[in-house]
Amino acid sequence: MADMNEETLVLTSDNSRQIDQAAIDAGVSSQVLMESAGRSAAELLMNSLNVRRVAIAVGGGGNGGDALVLARVLYQHGIKVRAFAFCSPEDFSPSTGLMAELLEKVSPGTLRVTSERLSSFREALAWADCIVDGLLGIGGDRPISGRYAQAVELINDLTAKRVALDLPSGLRADQGESIGLALRADLTIAMHFLKPAHVLYPARSYCGEIKLARVDYPSKVLTEIEPFARVTQLCGAKALLPRRAPNGHKGTFGRVLVLAGSRGMTGAAILCCRGALRSGAGVVTLACPASLSGIFETALPEVITFPLPDQDGRLIPRAAAEMKPALDAADVLAVGPGLSRHPEVGEVVLEVLGNAQIPIVVDADGLFPLASCMGLLKRVARRAILTPHPGELSSLIGRPREEIDRHRIEVARTFASEHEVITIVKGRPTSIGTPTGEVYLNPTGNTGLATGGSGDVLTGIIAGLLAGGASLEGAAILGTYVHGYTADLLAREIAERSILPSDLIDALPLAIAEIERVSVF
Repeated sequence: MADMNEETLVLTSDNSRQIDQAAIDAGVSSQVLMESAGRSAAELLMNSLNVRRVAIAVGGGGNGGDALVLARVLYQHGIKVRAFAFCSPEDFSPSTGLMAELLEKVSPGTLRVTSERLSSFREALAWADCIVDGLLGIGGDRPISGRYAQAVELINDLTAKRVALDLPSGLRADQGESIGLALRADLTIAMHFLKPAHVLYPARSYCGEIKLARVDYPSKVLTEIEPFARVTQLCGAKALLPRRAPNGHKGTFGRVLVLAGSRGMTGAAILCCRGALRSGAGVVTLACPASLSGIFETALPEVITFPLPDQDGRLIPRAAAEMKPALDAADVLAVGPGLSRHPEVGEVVLEVLGNAQIPIVVDADGLFPLASCMGLLKRVARRAILTPHPGELSSLIGRPREEIDRHRIEVARTFASEHEVITIVKGRPTSIGTPTGEVYLNPTGNTGLATGGSGDVLTGIIAGLLAGGASLEGAAILGTYVHGYTADLLAREIAERSILPSDLIDALPLAIAEIERVSVF
């Protein structure tokens, strides 16, 4: 398993239970696991928030046990604590029951059993400056009701800081959909791993800031994990940056050929080419409609234009054959931004994709003609990166856009595996499927990317990274990370709603520089 500083694993609830059982089978008791989880969570809480009075809602399962350890550690650090069990102590799991006994020895009377009216719990909520949800964690699999629902409603109405252990109560660990009432946390302390609900919307919006508490799992157990997905972290992005030889030249850093542009959509081609240049490509050539080449030569002084036959500003079929010299000289091909969806343009795209023997990035209008010729993907297998949003992917696989959005991780995995192409399903979170069945989730980005043209920038970034020496998988993962990280960098200074794709390109050097400066040691 990669270091948690490089990537974070996403596990389903079943995976999590299997990991716990594997640790127990390896000789680590459930009490030891619970103790390490609760202690780590307490340290994170104290380091994250300046709290003096903490009220804790405790359930009967493992999440409640973690909460009781946290209560004991907070008390030992001089923080005033009131804990409330929402079930009878007889219903505690054995490990949770043990943690209740330990808390009672250290601080008698700290743990109370709530009454039906929750009167003492209500008083504690008014007294506390922080509320900890230790009711369900990943154990919830149906809508909450009864006293648990009352507790969540009361907590949601508070201005005090709300902290959830592992997962806000009311969410299903393995789903992004809300299943009814759920706690809205300011901070969620996840136990060593993320769960699907931490990364999928709308569940993600209930979690607030998410931090990981380390649990003392045996290293052997961690190396055997097959995660549901992986989330790239900053150090992991740094590790994927291709090295630049100090004696390198423009040929060393790769030649990108971009097939893009049509009348009315010249901007898409411009954004793509600039993205490729800013991400390190040595030479960028734009194959474009001849009638528009003057526009591109003015807008892109660093780019070589390769005019192709066109009619009314769009390519015509014989453009594919005339493009061959440029294709033969290129190291990477990017296809699609602003090409138009005219049937004749589609013919050009399919012929070029069929002829290309180099790594390919396919986006936007380059994806559209594939719907009628999916067999072509076999010709580019293991050499292509596709970057569809759910609507574009819907036309390729015949599933509703909304369904793809809800199941983006599974769809990215399945499509990439079946067709042996890297598949980037754009959105929140952007999900990157690989031919080997792994899925990487991109944690960066914001609503500033929800603007026409930002996808064209992404295509250029990925192509530029490929040209510079990144692997196909590395370019896809790093490209999406850098793209989103640049938007996050901009959002420190300007409103997300005001971010333009051209702003991304201008800020890209600063974002890459920040990543380059990260220490991986």
